[in-house]
Amino acid sequence: MGKIKKSNLVLFCVSIVICLFLYLPGLAYAAPIHSGPQFGEGSYADPDVQVYNGTYWVYPTRSTQVGESGTGAKSIDIFSSTDMVNWTKYSNVISSANISWLQHSLWAPNGAYRDGKYYIYFAANAINGDGQLGGIGVAVADNPQGPYTDAIGAPLINVVRNGAGPMDQDVFIDDDGQAYMYYGSWGECNVVKLNADMKSLGTWPDGTVYKKVTPTKNGDNDYFEAPKVFKRNGIYYLTYAAGVWADSSYKVMYATSTSVTGPFVPKGIMLHTDTTTADGPGHNGIVQSPTTNDWYIFYHKRYLSSSQRVLAYDKFEFNTDNTIIPVEMAVEDNFDDGNDVGWTKYGGTWTVSGGQYNVASNPGAKALLDTNFTDLMYEADVTPGSTGNAGLVFRVSNPGTGTDAYQGYYAGLDVPNQKVLIGKANNNWTSLATASMSLTANTKYHVKIFAQGDSIKVYVGDMTTPKISVTDSTYMRGSIGVRTFDSAAKFDNISVQSSRYETENLNVSATSGVKHSMFGNGSATDPNLSGGYGTTLEANAVNDYVTYTVNVPEARSYSVRVGVKKGPNRGQFQMSVNDVNHGSVQDLYSTGLNYVELNVANITFSSAGNKSFKFNVAGKNGSSSGYHLLLDYIKLVPN
Repeated sequence: MGKIKKSNLVLFCVSIVICLFLYLPGLAYAAPIHSGPQFGEGSYADPDVQVYNGTYWVYPTRSTQVGESGTGAKSIDIFSSTDMVNWTKYSNVISSANISWLQHSLWAPNGAYRDGKYYIYFAANAINGDGQLGGIGVAVADNPQGPYTDAIGAPLINVVRNGAGPMDQDVFIDDDGQAYMYYGSWGECNVVKLNADMKSLGTWPDGTVYKKVTPTKNGDNDYFEAPKVFKRNGIYYLTYAAGVWADSSYKVMYATSTSVTGPFVPKGIMLHTDTTTADGPGHNGIVQSPTTNDWYIFYHKRYLSSSQRVLAYDKFEFNTDNTIIPVEMAVEDNFDDGNDVGWTKYGGTWTVSGGQYNVASNPGAKALLDTNFTDLMYEADVTPGSTGNAGLVFRVSNPGTGTDAYQGYYAGLDVPNQKVLIGKANNNWTSLATASMSLTANTKYHVKIFAQGDSIKVYVGDMTTPKISVTDSTYMRGSIGVRTFDSAAKFDNISVQSSRYETENLNVSATSGVKHSMFGNGSATDPNLSGGYGTTLEANAVNDYVTYTVNVPEARSYSVRVGVKKGPNRGQFQMSVNDVNHGSVQDLYSTGLNYVELNVANITFSSAGNKSFKFNVAGKNGSSSGYHLLLDYIKLVPN
């Protein structure tokens, strides 16, 4: 769950008071922004989400269990929540016990409601052609939690039409009450009408049943599977999965149309792999909060060192032109859900209570999140005990159980010695620096780590002036986590983000061409970038532009460096920050393709916070064949 920015604190507090009056006692909660590391314990995938009477219902694929190997899961679990924080699981709501024709591979459930009945549509038996037993089925119940029974005793769709595999279905009910089902894998998508009984197919005015609505293909991140349709401002949005579900190429794209039957025009990437955070996010559901009107994407992802898929969600937003702002998979946890799912413990006794992560005194217990950050801003609340010290670890690798059984950095609060400390471990301890500070046992302190290259700063309480600044380049990449050394401690409001900026919080404007596509440094995801991707602007004129929203961590002077890919069709850009030009015009023309990091400007910021970095096409080299910009990242290096 996310944290509220300081600039929005007043508005946030007012909103909470209003919500308490409007929604007591049922939905009196501050709407979450993120799910934390995950929600719903266990391995699940392909989530659909619906809201019935203020309750969120999530329908995922359950991973195979003992006895199901090679044939796939044979049952479905669903989850419900009134606050998107605390979830209740209902097991085996559909299984081979109530679907007579189910033989194997039950997956991708989707919920719907009409006229007092609750429906789950599902794929089963993984057929690959007509005449086989399997396809898309439908079950019905009087309550969202079931029990569900087979609605027709056979598949609803068991044929292959327009090349679309009968699976990955999504039911959308339009404003006029007409229900539609979008479905399809193998790179094609169909839409069918559902009759009022929700268990039979209607026909289109031309007498056909199946209409192909596959988004226009351009050879780059084309539709593969998992359609999901929602409507906003009269626009039909179709999100879908591209890439390969088993690797990091899997991602969520979206297309739009003014008609329920298309044509759907691809608009860009909504969610993709982040090499600092999680791998292969996709096969999503979309829902709008009935209380806040916020929009959420539910999806599955894999932790960086695991092949198992888990459930997550993030809030997303729209630009003024109705395009979707790409989603950032946040690394945040406030422990309000009462568990530490997603954390790996190395020694010690860890518990979650009172919305905090608690650890008993131990000579070196650690808890880590499966992340891989280089340049980062890591914030958390730390409550140290009266003995020893407690704090944050980062850039951690090779962790084990033991006092200094890891490689990486640790910044701690030492109450007995009244100091803040930072050091590094490699199965032994090396102190880097200390600073005197008045500290009280069992008192909460807000701690921030800002690491950029070999520069590391530690802030405690005062977020404008670091308590400690050191230079060390021993460890440059790894996990983040929390640690205690002979101290009972508590941790809360974990939040970490890369201090490099790529495609998140992005706005792109071009007169024509592909306005927003991704590229990597080389043939695959670039491990040296936090998101692994850059932004391509296929511009064709002066004043086309790309803007990034960059969170400047502190008021001071920075060297602004930009990773770019030069080439024969590149343009020139002028960088501005909050509409003030900085540095000289940069020329990206080159006879060959090559990656470079440009030192664009030195800028002194008088305040921290979000700044608008704009890269405006200023012209092109006389030898260049185009105006294109390919930007990998923005990096702020303190001077």
